Amino acid sequence: MIIPMYFRTFAYRSLLVAGFVFGLILFVAPEEASAQRRGGTPATPRLEELPRRPMDTIPTADPETKVIIFSNNTWEYYRPELRRLDNLSVFREHWDTASVFSYRNIELGELPATVDLRMIDSLGQFCCPVQGKVLSKYGPRRRRNHHGVDIPMKPGEPVLAAFDGKVRYAKYNTGGYGNLVIIRHPNGLETWHSHLMKCNVRVGDYVKTGQVIGYVGQTGRAFGPHLHFETRYCDQSFDPEFLFDFENGMLRYQTFALNRDYFSIHSRASEMLEEDDEPDLANTLLAEADDSTMIRAAQPKPAPSTGAPVYHIVKKGDILGRIAPKYGTTIARICQLNGIDRNSTLRLGQRLRVR
Repeated sequence: MIIPMYFRTFAYRSLLVAGFVFGLILFVAPEEASAQRRGGTPATPRLEELPRRPMDTIPTADPETKVIIFSNNTWEYYRPELRRLDNLSVFREHWDTASVFSYRNIELGELPATVDLRMIDSLGQFCCPVQGKVLSKYGPRRRRNHHGVDIPMKPGEPVLAAFDGKVRYAKYNTGGYGNLVIIRHPNGLETWHSHLMKCNVRVGDYVKTGQVIGYVGQTGRAFGPHLHFETRYCDQSFDPEFLFDFENGMLRYQTFALNRDYFSIHSRASEMLEEDDEPDLANTLLAEADDSTMIRAAQPKPAPSTGAPVYHIVKKGDILGRIAPKYGTTIARICQLNGIDRNSTLRLGQRLRVR
């Protein structure tokens, strides 16, 4: 009997496949049986696979921060205050972590004529980023504008957060800043720290006053180790020396009246501040709430009353919290005499009765 060729080819291939499958079964079956005999003890579970239940809470030096210990021998920081901070509009709106500028759709002319920046409620809420003499000031410099101040320091010196805040930017910037850390503070102020040897924080970190956020270096477009420090509001820069006395490591004001014309590159603090415009906060710090909580020892003695009204002409940087102690009176009394409230915006040249 003659079998057609295609039948012979099909039979031959089927036989080969059957033989391969049979051989595979003979090889694999003993290996599985051997593995079952050897694997009597189950593998030790990894740490992350264990049940993770909170067991204890440990306080830290920061009253807002606690450490939670879990049942799988792990731990993490817990800050209930962060939930409140995350909901603040200042940390949600115009929050760009990829670019140094985050208010591109707000023009200078759209900003208020004056913004009262509440800086601190107590002296413990401020720490000078570095302390030293300003070598290069804010203003025009050669072919470009210098939007901050340069303070020469030794390489590796720590740079501190001036106020509490949240890190919006922390990486190497190719535009000349080098390693740059930008911190946005609850009042909307941003502080920029550039040419750092190393960033010590990450984007999204909440920092506390005095925390080390980086180290002095000369990365980017820098000649010699120094801190280039900027203060900005809605991306608009103004002279940091309006706020900081870097040489003495002091803050100039408890509340600062930031006028829109201060955003001009030609508006220098050193040319505008007068001696009596630089109060010693250690002696003149006032509580915000009401006059009964003022630090009485910080107030000058009232001048003898002559019966005649006394007036004050408002000039740049004036706020009620500075005018009142200067004349030995209270904010409430000035408001009463002038028919205004403590949140009223003062106008340059405005005539205020103080007694």
